[in-house]
Order: sequence, then C-alpha cells, then structure tokens
Amino acid sequence: MSIEAEFFEQAKKRARRNGFLFALLLIALALIAVMILNIVFEYDKKGPHIARIKIEGPIFDDFGLNRLIYKLESDENVKAVIVHINSPGGSVVGAESTFVALSQLSEEKPSAAVLGETATSGGYLIAVATDQIISRSNTLTGSIGVVLQYPDLSKLLKNIGVDIKTLRSSDLKASINYFEKPTTKAIEEHKQVIDETFLWFKELVAQKRKLTDVNLEKVSQGGIFTGRKARELGLVDLIGGEREAVQYLEEKINIKAIPLVDWVSNKESSSLFDLIFREVDISNFRKNFLSNSGFRLYSILS
Repeated sequence: MSIEAEFFEQAKKRARRNGFLFALLLIALALIAVMILNIVFEYDKKGPHIARIKIEGPIFDDFGLNRLIYKLESDENVKAVIVHINSPGGSVVGAESTFVALSQLSEEKPSAAVLGETATSGGYLIAVATDQIISRSNTLTGSIGVVLQYPDLSKLLKNIGVDIKTLRSSDLKASINYFEKPTTKAIEEHKQVIDETFLWFKELVAQKRKLTDVNLEKVSQGGIFTGRKARELGLVDLIGGEREAVQYLEEKINIKAIPLVDWVSNKESSSLFDLIFREVDISNFRKNFLSNSGFRLYSILS
C-alpha cells in the first residue's frame, strides 16, 4: 500500500471513530437535557397546590388512574383536587373502582368535580364521590341506570347453515352468549343482577346527594338532564366551571391564589422523558379486539 493510501485509510478510521464519539456525546447531552426538563416540569408539584386530573371517554377499570388518585391522597403538597369529567360512562366495575378511590380521597382532602359536555351514567357516579359537583348549564348529565348488552347471531348462523352445539353444567351456565337466544329463565336471572346493581347505584346517589324521594324517583328513570335541570333536582351543586371549583376549594383549604397543577396517570404521562422513552402499551388493544373478554355490566349513555 502506498503512503498516500495508508494516510487516507487512517484518516477514514479517525473520522469514523470521532463520529461515533460525537454521536455518543449528543445522545448523552440529549438525555441530560430531557432529565433536566423533566425535573423542571415536576418542580411545580413540590409545593402546596391544587391537583387537577381529567377523566375522559368511556370508563373501564383503570389501574393507572386509581393509583394516581391514591397518590394524590398521600401527597402532602396536594391540598385539594379538581376532577374534570367528560364521559358518557362505561363499565360498572370501572366506575365503581374510581368512585371508591375518589371517595377515600375526599375523606382526607377537599375535592370538586367539573362536568364537561357529558357526564352521564358511570361518569356521573364518579362525580358523586367528590364534595362539590359543578356543571355547565348545558352539560348533559344523569342517565342513572345499568345495562347489559349482547349480540344475538343465532339468526345469522341459521341462515348460513351453522348450528352451534353446547354442553353445559346447568341451564344458566353461559346462558347469554353470541350464538343462541337466551331462555326466559336466563333473562329473568340476568335481570335480577341488573336490578341489584341499579339499586346499588341509586342508593349511592341518594346517600351522597341527599335527594328527596321525589327527586330520586325523577332522576333514577335513566333520563338525561341539562346542568340547569340537574341543579334543580339536586344532582349538581353549582352552574359554572373550573374557576368556581377553584374558588370553592380555596375557601375550604383557606389558601388564596394557590397554584393549579395537572397530574396524569402513568399511561397518560406527558413528561418529555416518558414521551420519548416509554413503550407503547398495546395490551388493552389486544384484549379488546383480539380476544373475547366476556360480557360486562355497563352504566353508559347509549
């Protein structure tokens, strides 16, 4: 090899090595910058503040959300909590688990629910767990009730010549399924479950909202109400929004001009560190779309 060729080969090696080291340096600087920014974004949680969380869309059993609520309860810097709700409801168990978490928090710290465009069924049940419910005058709320929905493919299977045979331990085992019409006995038994769950829901609303028998009867027929009508019936306390919620909570904790800080569950975390490095959670997608998760009781605006 000539001297010139050897010189150029060594230069190429040095360039590759320097490029690699420079790339490592850039990655290290980027990591440091992200960590610093993340600390800055979390800094506002280090002093006394009102925590704000949001519950949006259909409700299911959300471990991350409930864990966040328990964290707010134990954090000494969180003096009060605002819950923004914009949801048509969802699974009864999902609403119940969040209701329980919020109820426990409300025993320790003042809380307020701010209802958005819709806060019905399970969404309203969650709001009942707070100390004060605030609604816009045209918010849709109410729809207190329980449903169990299931598809009936028996006619379709009959038309295409498919007959599903089932062996079961008793008549009520899997008596509601996709492939056959339920018997009268099965419908009656499942209706009892719905009625029992509805009574539980109704009694919670009556107890928490201290409704008269007349108003309880009016609101427990499954109908929806505007915020104005809901206030007349005792379902909400005040017409307004976040400003009214902050005023209420500041009076309860006797601290004026206290900061309002957003908190989000791990799955929703908006910090730069999480946005860059967290993995995409497809477990719920897989469960909902690639498997049969079974029937559930729902409290949702249909």
